[in-house]
Amino acid sequence: MKLAAILIVAATMACRAREAPVGAAASPTAAPAAAAPATAPTPSPERLVGRWLRSDSDYTIEIASVAPSGKLDARYLNPGPIHVERAESGMVDGLLRVFLELQDRGYPGSYYTLTYDPGSDSLSGVYHHLGVNQNFDVAFSRIPPAP
Repeated sequence: MKLAAILIVAATMACRAREAPVGAAASPTAAPAAAAPATAPTPSPERLVGRWLRSDSDYTIEIASVAPSGKLDARYLNPGPIHVERAESGMVDGLLRVFLELQDRGYPGSYYTLTYDPGSDSLSGVYHHLGVNQNFDVAFSRIPPAP
C-alpha cells in the first residue's frame, strides 16, 4: 500500500512537471499558487547541480547533471554510497521540486521530496523513511565547490 502511495506521488510529480506550464496550477482543483514577484525569475533546473549537505547530519546528495526530461544523475552518501533508484526534478506550481528514491539495505524505498529555494540556494522538504515508517523535515545547503 505504501509503495502504491509513493508511486502515485512520484508519478503525479513527474506528470505535472511535463504537462503544466511553469507557474500554472497542475489541475483545476489545485489551490492557486502564491504569485511570485515579477522580478523573481523561475530557477533553472541546472541550479540543482552540485553537492548538498543535510543540516542535521553528514548525509550528502550529489547531483552531476539534469536531463531535459528532468531526470537527475544523482548520488546519495551516508557517508558511504546508498543506491539511488530514481532521481527526478520538475516544476510544480511554479516551484522547482526534487524527488529522490533510495533502494538499499536499510533504505527500502525511502525517499526525499524537496523544493529548491533560489533565495537561500537551498533544498528543503521531507524525508520519508519507510524503514521506520516516519517522516522527517529536512534541509540541505549547497557545499561550495573546492577552489
